[in-house]
Amino acid sequence: MKIAITGDLHLTARKDHPERYHALENILNYMIRDQSDTIIIAGDLFDESSRNYVEFDNLCKNTKYRVIKFYIIPGNHDPFISNASITADNIEIITEPEIKTFNSTGLKFLFLPYKKDKTMGEDIASLSSELSPSEWVLIGHGDWSEGMREPNPLEPGVYMPLTTTDVEKYKPAEVILGHIHKPMDRNRVHYVGSPCGLDITETGRRRFLIFETESCTIKSQTVESKFIYFKESIIILPLRNEKAYLKNQIESRIKRWAIKENEKSKVRIQVKVSGYTLNKRELMNTINEYFKNYTFYKNSEPDISEVSVAYDDPERSEIANQVSKWIEKLDWFSNREHTDKDQILLQALHVIYGD
Repeated sequence: MKIAITGDLHLTARKDHPERYHALENILNYMIRDQSDTIIIAGDLFDESSRNYVEFDNLCKNTKYRVIKFYIIPGNHDPFISNASITADNIEIITEPEIKTFNSTGLKFLFLPYKKDKTMGEDIASLSSELSPSEWVLIGHGDWSEGMREPNPLEPGVYMPLTTTDVEKYKPAEVILGHIHKPMDRNRVHYVGSPCGLDITETGRRRFLIFETESCTIKSQTVESKFIYFKESIIILPLRNEKAYLKNQIESRIKRWAIKENEKSKVRIQVKVSGYTLNKRELMNTINEYFKNYTFYKNSEPDISEVSVAYDDPERSEIANQVSKWIEKLDWFSNREHTDKDQILLQALHVIYGD
């Protein structure tokens, strides 16, 4: 049996964010083609600004999707939804910790809806006598302590945490969580990620997960979303061949996107450039030239407000170039506790050019 799993759609009125419904419908249409009929939504199906769920209700009543069973746990953005909020009979909203099985394999699914001021460990403990090691799957909504180096930047604080100790003690076969919008897979713990980028901070292709109950395996499946966001930061050096240097920087980033030709129209980009240039006007023209096949997010311009104009000094230019190459070769692990390479390079340029 195949089960689709997603979360963090943050549905509002369709007219406000039709792309979020588009992403959900893409998942449901994939399920129809794949002949799977069960989907789990790991919290924040709705945005906190939404109090009327009629559009989602009607979507689930659509003849095409009535064969699909929806299991929904509330997240921190929709903690008050319940079965009383919905009329479609193929929707079940699980508002209290609950164990379910879906086929004859005996594999159990523990659903943990978000509860303020609680931990997942507390709820697991209350049902642990029914959970045999490696024979159950956790579906929850909150923060995994091991993954907290990359918390949700829009929601500071800790939300219904799951600790590494909890995972080691109770031994779920897999853990699938909502709340963090960036997809992440570390050992047994998976953040499914939002299936539609909510804004420019949620970059790259989006996904949902397919859980195979017979083999207890997880597959990642791309969502054909309406928009694909990318946010790029570039440091420019005041070189004689500055245009060629910038072209190489831009082309390397576009290559990392791995965008297909038919996806270019979906791309929305935000570009910020820092550093030093010999000609700020030409810099702006070059950026626009090499990103001409893509649309800027909300029709904004590239941000070059932190670019200073440097005087033409070949010796300093060569020093900057060599320092840049040396920094790039550093074996350097960037995280929240460490300065990243771009920040190091920018500070080095300030020293070289006396800013």
